[in-house]
Amino acid sequence: MEAGTKVRAVHHYSLSPFTFHLSLLGVLLAGVAHAATPITLQLDWKANAQFAGPLVAKEAGWYREAGLDVTIRPAGEHTDPVAEVVNHPGWIGVGEADVLLVARTKGKPIKAFATMFQTTPLVLMTLKSTGLKNFPDLRQKRIGLHSDSQKAIDVLLRFNHMTRADVSVVEVPYNLDLLLQGKVDAMQGYSVDEGVDLTLRGHPVNSIPMSENGYVAYAEVLFTSQKFLDSDPKTIATFLKVTNRGWDRAVREPVATAKMIVTKYMVGGDAAYQAASIRAIQPLLNYETHDARLGWMQPATWTASERMFNQYKILDVPVHAEGLTDYRILEILYGQGR
Repeated sequence: MEAGTKVRAVHHYSLSPFTFHLSLLGVLLAGVAHAATPITLQLDWKANAQFAGPLVAKEAGWYREAGLDVTIRPAGEHTDPVAEVVNHPGWIGVGEADVLLVARTKGKPIKAFATMFQTTPLVLMTLKSTGLKNFPDLRQKRIGLHSDSQKAIDVLLRFNHMTRADVSVVEVPYNLDLLLQGKVDAMQGYSVDEGVDLTLRGHPVNSIPMSENGYVAYAEVLFTSQKFLDSDPKTIATFLKVTNRGWDRAVREPVATAKMIVTKYMVGGDAAYQAASIRAIQPLLNYETHDARLGWMQPATWTASERMFNQYKILDVPVHAEGLTDYRILEILYGQGR
C-alpha cells in the first residue's frame, strides 16, 4: 500500500517533456510580465551629494518597488550626457540649462521635463574676514572668474548698475589658491561645492548668489529624448516621483545620506563634506515654488534664461528655449496649472 501510494505520488507530480516546457514557458512569461522597466540615468558629474535624490531612491529600493530598474551612470572626463541620451533609448540625463539650450538649438531631439535645482548654485565667494557680503561691495575689487565665465560678469554688473570699469576681472584656474592667498577678493564657485569645501577647511566664506544678481538659470535639469518622452510619459513620471521622494529623505537625513554616498559611490570620500553639500542644496530644490513641488520649472524662467544668454552673448551660439521644454510630466504629478 505504501509502495503503491509512492508510485502514484510520483506519477501525479511528474511532467511529460511537453508539459514541462509549457510550465517553464509560463514561469518565464510571468517573469517578463513583472520585469522592471530599465532606465539609465546619465549624470553630468560624479555621483555625489549633487545627485543625492536619485542615489537615495536607488539604494532604498524605491525605484525597484515602483517597477523601475534604474542604473545611475556617473560622467567620465569626456562624457557628453546629451549624446548619451540621444543615442540610447530609455535614458534620462542631467544637464545644466545652458548646455541643453545649446543642444536643442543645434537640433538635438531632447526635452527638459523637470529640474532638480530650481536655481543655479553659482556664487561669488569672498572670505568672511574681508567683510565683502554683497555684489556692490566688490566695486574696485578683483573678481576671479574661469575662462568660460568671463561674459557672465556683465549680467551681474548691469543688474547692479555697474560697468567693467568698476571691477577688475581676473581669469583663474579651477582651484581656490588665489582667493586664499588674497590675490583676488572674490572667486566664482558653486555654493554646494567650493563654498562647502572652504568652510570645512577652516576658511568660512560669504556667498554672493548669482541668481540674486540677475543670472537666471536652472541647474541639474532632467531631460530625455523626445522619442522616450512621447512613447512612455507614465514611466518618466514614475521616475520623477520616486526621485523626489529620494530628495525628501536626503535633506531630512543628510548625515545618513552622506554616509551612504561615501560607502556606495565615493569610497573614501568625506562624509562631512557630502552632508554639508546636501544642506547647501536644500534651498535650491524649491527656490521658486517654496513648497513640495520638487522638480518644478516654469516657462518664464526659461524665457528669462534665453534672453540673458543671448543679450550678453554668454554662449557660443544664439539660443532659443522654444522646443526644449515639455511640461507633461509635471502636469501628471502636480496637475495642469503652471
